Amino acid sequence: MEDKIIVAVCGKPKLYDSTNYYYRDKYRKDPAWRRVSEETGVAEDVCRKKWKGLRDMHLKERRKELEKRRSGAAAGAGKKWGFSGILSFLFPFVAPRPTISNMGQVEEMAEDLPAPPPEEDTSETEGTLPKNI
Repeated sequence: MEDKIIVAVCGKPKLYDSTNYYYRDKYRKDPAWRRVSEETGVAEDVCRKKWKGLRDMHLKERRKELEKRRSGAAAGAGKKWGFSGILSFLFPFVAPRPTISNMGQVEEMAEDLPAPPPEEDTSETEGTLPKNI
């Protein structure tokens, strides 16, 4: 059933392409969902829920895959999700949200701190007793 829904939705970009002019137009998307329902033989609300679940799972798996590639990440022995290949047509339309880091601010603050005092050279006097004793 899931593969039928994926194929039916794939032919209707207004249902998944966020750059499509009609992507946010509910009145244009409703007939498209009805056609998906007719093509698959599954109720419209079930098609919508299944598609949302498939899309969300695909994005979750994609995030996991990107985490595996990060530097220093341990190698994982995870399996690929069965629909990852079929849903690869979504890649151009789903991008991770930009993140903001305060690391640049921390480095700038460290530059503003005074330098630590230099350490005294004790290599010559090490191991010698004071003359007063």
